[in-house]
Amino acid sequence: MTFNFSLVYLDKELIDYVIVHELCHFIEPNHSPRFYAEVKKRMPDYKKRMKILEEKHV
Repeated sequence: MTFNFSLVYLDKELIDYVIVHELCHFIEPNHSPRFYAEVKKRMPDYKKRMKILEEKHV
């Protein structure tokens, strides 16, 4: 797994979200409700972080 270098410019909480998101793809390889259930198990506030990340257009 590799990550885009531009992640280093994000807040730590957003970097953590990206890492958890990508690791959950090993469990569920799509963006189905089951995938987001896996993300939520590991990061209950993922929706807040995802929204911030989307607002930054990353």
